[in-house]
Amino acid sequence: MTQPVFRLSVQPYREIPPLKAEAGPSTCACCGLPDSGGSFSWRGTDTRMCHVCNLLQSLNRPTIDREAILIWCPELDQRQVSALAAHAHLALYRASGRKPSAWEQSVTVLADGREPAMLPAAGVAAAQTLRTLFARSDEAFRRLQSSAPSHVSIAMQIADISRQDVKDGLVFLSDNLKLLPLGRLYDGPDDIYPDILEARLRLLPQNS
Repeated sequence: MTQPVFRLSVQPYREIPPLKAEAGPSTCACCGLPDSGGSFSWRGTDTRMCHVCNLLQSLNRPTIDREAILIWCPELDQRQVSALAAHAHLALYRASGRKPSAWEQSVTVLADGREPAMLPAAGVAAAQTLRTLFARSDEAFRRLQSSAPSHVSIAMQIADISRQDVKDGLVFLSDNLKLLPLGRLYDGPDDIYPDILEARLRLLPQNS
């Protein structure tokens, strides 16, 4: 079975309703981690993805720029970036004592380009992984004058694809730009990312 290629989905947004999991937890086709909540259809297909990876096709969310950033990462595909971030977030959440307040502080510090203090070894490795990925946003900004998903997705949507050079440029961008989740996911005013992490830890016996 051919695996889908995950990349920024910049066509005009339509809300895709969550699919109810059948028996037992579902596994995200993008990051590879389990999810106990509703999963989402990737571009209307049978391929299922988790709440976090669904940001790839939810770029017009009002909170998208607080939830993710664009990075320039030609050597990794989106599935690899999503998996690295997801596993690093789990490790950092555990290193934060599985406390939402400590987690929020760690996420905020990382978004400022700094490393959280007083972490165990596993937490330090996770933070370094996230900082390395986050640093690639500088190259995205240098090339596009923005690393905000909302800005870049709008520019890509309004590009004149009747021109072949523009069309080729969009393909080049889609191949090299990746979406990096930042450890926040809003449902209204509430950040539900810690709830997602907690649910995932319960589904992974070695992490419980």
